[in-house]
Amino acid sequence: MLVAALSWLLGGIMSISEQVDAVQARAAELKSSADQARHETNEQVQARISQAKADIAARQSAVKEKAGQAADQTQSQWKSMQADAAAKMQALQDRIGRQRDQRDVKRAERQAEDAEADASDALDYASWAVDQANLALLDAIDARTWADARAAASPSS
Repeated sequence: MLVAALSWLLGGIMSISEQVDAVQARAAELKSSADQARHETNEQVQARISQAKADIAARQSAVKEKAGQAADQTQSQWKSMQADAAAKMQALQDRIGRQRDQRDVKRAERQAEDAEADASDALDYASWAVDQANLALLDAIDARTWADARAAASPSS
């Protein structure tokens, strides 16, 4: 789980393909963890639940930090883009033909970057959903373990 968490935290550095691989690995870890938890004691399942909650909190903290950094970067980029746009508008009158081709390339690049960012956000959401599924599954296993223990301890009707 730690390797997947570290991979997920590096989402801004990883390619989309690597992010997909990380989400798939986390989903496989979820299945393996659930299979193991079904054979554990109530205390062991409770420990897993506590660890899952701590892992989620750590990832949420990292996401908040990452979002803050992205907001700062976006504001800086916006100011830079405004200054750049003003300079380009001045030069546009002299180089309209060549600039059109450059703008088309830049627009295509921006669209590709926007699409990659959207995909990265969706993968972040998928990672969050895997966390929530893990916690729900462990809660269900805990409830079943508790119910089975109560049924075994009660006198037969």
